[in-house]
Amino acid sequence: MVEIYSNLAKNMPNNGLQMVQFTHQDPAVWADLGMILWAAGLHVSSAWTIATETSSGLKKGNYVQGTVLLVLRKRIHHEVVFPDELPSLIEDEVRTQLNDMLALDDKELPNFGDTDYQLAAYAAALRVMTQFSSIEGINIENELYRENQKGQKSAFEKLIDQAVEIACNHLIPVGFDEFQWKGLAASERLYLKGLELEKHGELRAGAYQELAKGFGVREYTFMFAKTKANEVRFKTGTEFKRSNLGGDNFSGSLMRHVLFALHETVTKENAKEGVNYLAAEVTDYWGNRKKIIEILRYLNRLAHTDHMPHWEVDAEAAQTLAGAIENFNA
Repeated sequence: MVEIYSNLAKNMPNNGLQMVQFTHQDPAVWADLGMILWAAGLHVSSAWTIATETSSGLKKGNYVQGTVLLVLRKRIHHEVVFPDELPSLIEDEVRTQLNDMLALDDKELPNFGDTDYQLAAYAAALRVMTQFSSIEGINIENELYRENQKGQKSAFEKLIDQAVEIACNHLIPVGFDEFQWKGLAASERLYLKGLELEKHGELRAGAYQELAKGFGVREYTFMFAKTKANEVRFKTGTEFKRSNLGGDNFSGSLMRHVLFALHETVTKENAKEGVNYLAAEVTDYWGNRKKIIEILRYLNRLAHTDHMPHWEVDAEAAQTLAGAIENFNA
């Protein structure tokens, strides 16, 4: 592929361009593509995510629904960059790309899903990395031709992973307070973004897998209520019951305590039970009170979603519990 793209580059004018349509969800494959284009003397000047598949019901399983169009141009400038400069450059580029897409998207009927934004993050990372003729201290040709070892990532792949993490953290669920969002752990963000995926009708296991990868969360399958392809969704509070309650990571998180408080509110038909549980079990309850209410308000917005009837009871309880917490005095 390097030879092919090198020949194409040699036979195009300096102001010419090539268009590549690329569809893949694996950061390692995107890293390989980036190194191939770099070695051929090309750089990604522009990129856009488009829908190439529709939910017609004809396809089953975890297939890719979006693809990226990459505009390639000759790299005619010889610029050098240091590895420690790239993360901030990539972060700026990813944020710019996502903000442009968010500004264009329909708020009521979104055209872009989280997987589309992740693909856009891959492309934004390539746009930054391929513009430089050299990355100080990294021999990209050696990286490209070396034999892949299991568990080892190339420098390009590590940077692309960072781009996806930036994208995931930048995409705050609609209606969720940005300040409170930044105070949540990665596993809590994954759970809430997973609910937003489901609300938008995304039920493919691969979409949740990519989301977890973006947040850097390895253990998350215990959150699933259903795991069958095209039917994946996370558990509600009442479905969790007492499972995965207490301990480290998500099991001991504020989000998990809120979900159990919903379970208590529903099963005992009394919001006071949920309030008492949170006041007793949450570290610095009063300091976290606003965050708890924000989470509950967000969960309440899942009510009356046609394809999420399993959330109806918990979502209504979330409103009741949020009101009780606001009126609760120690």
